[in-house]
Amino acid sequence: MKNSVLIVLVSFAFSSCTFYEPEFKGGEDLKIGKLEGRTLQLTVGANVYNKNKFAIKVKPSDLNVYVEGDYMGKVHLDEKFKMKSNSETRITAPMTVTLAEGALFKALRFANKDKLQIRLAGDVKAGALLITKKIHIDKTKIIDGINLGL
Repeated sequence: MKNSVLIVLVSFAFSSCTFYEPEFKGGEDLKIGKLEGRTLQLTVGANVYNKNKFAIKVKPSDLNVYVEGDYMGKVHLDEKFKMKSNSETRITAPMTVTLAEGALFKALRFANKDKLQIRLAGDVKAGALLITKKIHIDKTKIIDGINLGL
């Protein structure tokens, strides 16, 4: 009985905490790995500031990828990573992209573009201590396209 009450109290305490979305602070880089069929290996790096009073673990998740508004496939975070509380963390995350049918042909249209609009949308699984929550992500970012070497 005591354990049940303790779990309810801890759950209530964490559910009442304010969650701040982590902020990208620059240092983004992208390393394109091998392409086998419709599967592409990537390693993405970035500096991320977590202004929450607790560490956040991001667990393997899937997001839809759009380039210039065209659906390109799904990206899967291969390994979990942790962001320390109230600090900036350098994150390096291996990812696997499963390209949609015809995505390689669409990518050829973007090969000589200076800037590309990338949109990621879906649910990311994140947790703090024993609490796990799905957080809906729908982010758009403009990146330098020529440096990608497409």
